[in-house]
Amino acid sequence: MENTQYEWLHAETGLISEQQEGRKLTAESAKSFDHTETAKLQYVRARQRILDVNNWNKLIDGITADFRLTNQYGSLLDDLAQKGMLVRIDIPGPGTSEGNGYDWAIIEELKEGKMEDEEFIGLRIRPSSNPTEPSAEISHFFSADSTGTIILYRKGNLVTCSVYDRNLKANSQAKDNFTDRVRNTIVGSLASIGMSGIQWQKLTDAVLD
Repeated sequence: MENTQYEWLHAETGLISEQQEGRKLTAESAKSFDHTETAKLQYVRARQRILDVNNWNKLIDGITADFRLTNQYGSLLDDLAQKGMLVRIDIPGPGTSEGNGYDWAIIEELKEGKMEDEEFIGLRIRPSSNPTEPSAEISHFFSADSTGTIILYRKGNLVTCSVYDRNLKANSQAKDNFTDRVRNTIVGSLASIGMSGIQWQKLTDAVLD
């Protein structure tokens, strides 16, 4: 959704990656309230939901992936999302041997801002290596150039939650494991042509529900 809001978010936050190659997906939900104070309360609730990554699967009806925050060593964290934390993703079906059955990503950026009658919080996630294994190989079905950015934005009495997936390419470069390459190609291709967008749309809807 390349609109005025997107242009503002892109310029103001620097969170949304430039689209260079591969596919891109955008999911967005918005709610308007009768009073600005009500919108502010909804923003606070939605902010909590976005940062509570460990409970995304409970928040979203029918979501097919399980998300868990970990530290840099892969140990599970009972906390809200922060920059530098990893996200361990468990999707249905076989995982990669490189990721010990999981896909891994890192929260490489998290920003918040507030103006006179506007406020936002956003985090950018990028595929990463498995922190429990001494390897630089990306352990995710998307390549290292792919990013997903979640932004919650309030202006006046309107609250919007958006996800911007950019540069989506299947990670088919696993050097030593043919099975991982095939699996990543299949899962990454399906995700880039729409399955990922369906999941993110469910998330944006649930965040504002």
